[in-house]
Amino acid sequence: MTLTGKTIGELAQLSSVTEDTLFAVEYSGKTFNLPYSAFSPTYKVYTALLTQSGGDDLQSQQSGLLTVGVTYYIDDNASNPDFTNVGAPNNNVGTYFVATGTTPNSWGEATLNYNTGAPVVTVLENTIGNVWFTYNGVGNYRGVSDSLFTLNKTIIYSSIDQFQTISADLSLTGTLNDSQIGYQTFISGTLTNDSVGFIEIRVYN
Repeated sequence: MTLTGKTIGELAQLSSVTEDTLFAVEYSGKTFNLPYSAFSPTYKVYTALLTQSGGDDLQSQQSGLLTVGVTYYIDDNASNPDFTNVGAPNNNVGTYFVATGTTPNSWGEATLNYNTGAPVVTVLENTIGNVWFTYNGVGNYRGVSDSLFTLNKTIIYSSIDQFQTISADLSLTGTLNDSQIGYQTFISGTLTNDSVGFIEIRVYN
């Protein structure tokens, strides 16, 4: 099958596209049929601006507007709520998501929990999937996914103010898995809250 007239991004959304799908490319008046794999990116990426302030402060919400960039946790999903239009991958109890909008399709009788001390994100690009952030103590934060950070293939870049170190294996906290990355912020060698900057997570194929 040869596809023409579509961008690589559009091709990626087609269920019929595989690594062997041919993409017609014109060059110097000639048409070449190249496999989609020749154009596919070598890694998936999550890039976001992060801000964090204050300490551990758990809150719950059952109605009203969400705050874009805040990580929410579905604690109760009574009466069939629908948060999929504001960033949730599903409406199941136990699901975390970063709000991408303010007004859910439906609240039902659901309860969302959130921590005002968790980093708030402005997502610039996300081809990895569902990624969210948590507060894990003064100066300690996590980026979490549904096992999307492939071990030995995940690299993290950051320019967070007072940023000291970040590790895909969370060696700073003794945790090693493909679901979490962590970072710590310091002032004069002391763990502290309140930071701002960016993070980029790359997961290579």
